[in-house]
Amino acid sequence: MPEDYAVAATRHFRDGALLEGSRRVANADQLFGFAAECAIKSALVEFPGFLAGGTLAPAYHKHIDQLWAFVPLQGIQRRYRGLVVVLKGLPQPFADWSTDQRYGPDSVVTDEAIGRHRQAAARILGSVGLRGTRGEG
Repeated sequence: MPEDYAVAATRHFRDGALLEGSRRVANADQLFGFAAECAIKSALVEFPGFLAGGTLAPAYHKHIDQLWAFVPLQGIQRRYRGLVVVLKGLPQPFADWSTDQRYGPDSVVTDEAIGRHRQAAARILGSVGLRGTRGEG
């Protein structure tokens, strides 16, 4: 199956916003993390140095809580200056996000955390040119 990180990023963000609006906070928060992760990967796949066999290299198959600090900023700064600014400028907003939270109770995500994750995801999507999420973030 071909990877389309840009489409996935936008879909996850919009679905996260819908779930958050229905107070399905734990699942919404997971989707905001996946949206941010996919948006970063949508930038990485544009550079041959991040690819293996035409797809994203396995070294970058990380979730947002690890990927945030793993992206080599020098390799993307010329084309994605805005993304570099976000990744360098924000304290890691997804440090408390984990795929393991999907197994937790509904209360595993606080209102403060989901707000931070939604806002960071919206900024990342915008920084790589993915539009249509501004009003939701």
